[in-house]
Amino acid sequence: MEKPFRIAIDTGGTFTDVCLLDDSQGELSVAKVSSTPFNPAVGVIEGIKKLSEKKKGGVPFKKVKFLIHGTTVATNALLEHKGAKTALLTTEGFEDVLHIGRQNRPRLYDFWAKRPEPIVPRHLCYGVPERILYTGDVFKALDESKTAAIVQEIKEQGIQSIAISLIHSYANPTHEQKIKSIISSIFPEGYVTFSSEVLPEFREYERTSTICINAFVMPKVNDYVADLERQLKDLGVASELYIMQSNGGVITAKMARQMSARTVLSGPAGGALTGVFISAAIKQPNVITIDMGGTSSDICLIEDETPRLTTESDIGGYPIKLPMIDIVTIGAGGGSIAWIDVGGALRVGPESAGADPGPVCYGRGGNEPTVTDANAILGRINPSYLLGGDMEVFLEEAREVIEEKIARSLGINVRKAAEGIISVINANMIRGIRRVSVERGYDPREFTLVPFGGAGPMHGVELAQALNMNEIVVPANPGIASAFGMLSADVRHDFVQTHISISDEVDVERLESIYREMEDQGMEQLGREGFSSQSIVLIRLADMRYIRQAYELSVEVKGVGLNREDILSITEDFHNLHERTYGYARRKEAVEFVNLRLVALGKLPEFHIKEKKDPGTDIPELVDYREVFFEGTTLKTSIYHRNHLIQGRQISGPAIVEQMDSTIVIFPNYKAVTDQYGNLLIKKKEEAK
Repeated sequence: MEKPFRIAIDTGGTFTDVCLLDDSQGELSVAKVSSTPFNPAVGVIEGIKKLSEKKKGGVPFKKVKFLIHGTTVATNALLEHKGAKTALLTTEGFEDVLHIGRQNRPRLYDFWAKRPEPIVPRHLCYGVPERILYTGDVFKALDESKTAAIVQEIKEQGIQSIAISLIHSYANPTHEQKIKSIISSIFPEGYVTFSSEVLPEFREYERTSTICINAFVMPKVNDYVADLERQLKDLGVASELYIMQSNGGVITAKMARQMSARTVLSGPAGGALTGVFISAAIKQPNVITIDMGGTSSDICLIEDETPRLTTESDIGGYPIKLPMIDIVTIGAGGGSIAWIDVGGALRVGPESAGADPGPVCYGRGGNEPTVTDANAILGRINPSYLLGGDMEVFLEEAREVIEEKIARSLGINVRKAAEGIISVINANMIRGIRRVSVERGYDPREFTLVPFGGAGPMHGVELAQALNMNEIVVPANPGIASAFGMLSADVRHDFVQTHISISDEVDVERLESIYREMEDQGMEQLGREGFSSQSIVLIRLADMRYIRQAYELSVEVKGVGLNREDILSITEDFHNLHERTYGYARRKEAVEFVNLRLVALGKLPEFHIKEKKDPGTDIPELVDYREVFFEGTTLKTSIYHRNHLIQGRQISGPAIVEQMDSTIVIFPNYKAVTDQYGNLLIKKKEEAK
């Protein structure tokens, strides 16, 4: 039986990356095109066509059985406040929930810190007469006639999307279901998000914020996904469209339309999965990934080949309480703009030149100095071309803009100014790496750094050196690493139900019945998507805390048919996890179950990358030499092409390794060697010995 092809696409702020895996050969083909912010689908289709042109014989689209896409449509709609006009329906008396929020400042010592304005303005927050208690008992029946009048008013105001979040709907969804039928009869064309379907959890502010985000981005995601599906069918792609989730799993395009908020960290999650793949390949269970693209850097810590997950995150200051990989995103990319602040200090980012117009050296009309321009001036980027010759480099224009806007203000020459820009952006990224490691009790010296993205490998050695990390590993195709990681994802659905009970007093049968109900939902959903029971994996989790704590830790619940001994074991696991996370445990204190969770995985066939063959020559082929600026000194530097590196043969710094999708900078006191999978392992010379 002939094995199919898989395609993965990641749309970034500057470039759209496409990779094709031939399952029969284990061969990977990649392409990179400029992103098209006006309509990301244009860049996606251009990337697929370019990939087909590059591959000998073209891409057999009828044999593409799996196509997955990481999209920034939801993220951009939220961050740029360009989502749908949205109304909120909540319990009467709770219309101010989004505006009250939590009484904590985003920056503790900043007296002028401001929260972003709620995405649903106050005049579009409606209270419906109803009340269900936290027990699930109906205290006040829903006033259906008043609710119908509110829905009619919403329709007349031209609102596109409605968020429904009643105060205790997680305990009893009856009233939300009645509202659903009312909306269906009065306003069937409206987009609607119900908290009891998307997030049946307590904590009304975080739940309501999440539901409003989903409603806000849903119409835009729907339009985009529908357009992309149509264009893929026109292209002849056999596969249905799958979308990458923020939790590292995959959902169908249909599910992405309903649960649009699950895609807000779609692309970065793929990068984290690349870190997992690399971790297994190099047999190093602990790695830190940094995906440095054109606009931002996404940083993730992976321990024991597993990325951390969180349900307590925010995007642009808006809480979103959905399972997602714990990724720290900072405004540090190749397109980050360098500028002088009012105090005369050099700053870099977070504003970016993006894809259009991009850095000055791209020659597309950019007129602000960027990190990429600085790297070009320092000789770290090929002065003749980028993307394997597809893009010309306008080096003189980059020098002029850095001279005009940075060097003159600081009273230094252009090269020193460029080196300063690199130092500042590196400091920003080092702080980001410390946030996922040192600030959470991890020592970065015990981790391997995996830099990727188009710009990451240029900065990897300097970052590792500053953090005393011993090894840097650059994937074979760093510029498309996020797309590559998506190929290893499984279809995933998350279910949750709030059930607050003390472990010593918990009704074990009730606990078991809730898990079984969620398991039935997961099996049914994956069954509809074509998975057999043999390819489905169900994982039980419980959010637990000490009584009076405000935050929970998630503990795996092993086995089925829970009994009292299992509860004791789960409680002990919580104590151990609490001690590992916070440095202490209170084993004599009572522990509460808060939320019961289920992860339902539809396992996709594993893929294997063909190992790189050793051509048998002794010396890696040298392409050229170039003068490159390292730590205040210009050095004659060896230039290699990535495809010419030989497995197991070391190259010595200073060296530059160029490839279509990225550039790797190896400092003078470092050596590098290629492994059997094409990864480049970089260490200090004395350690490399």
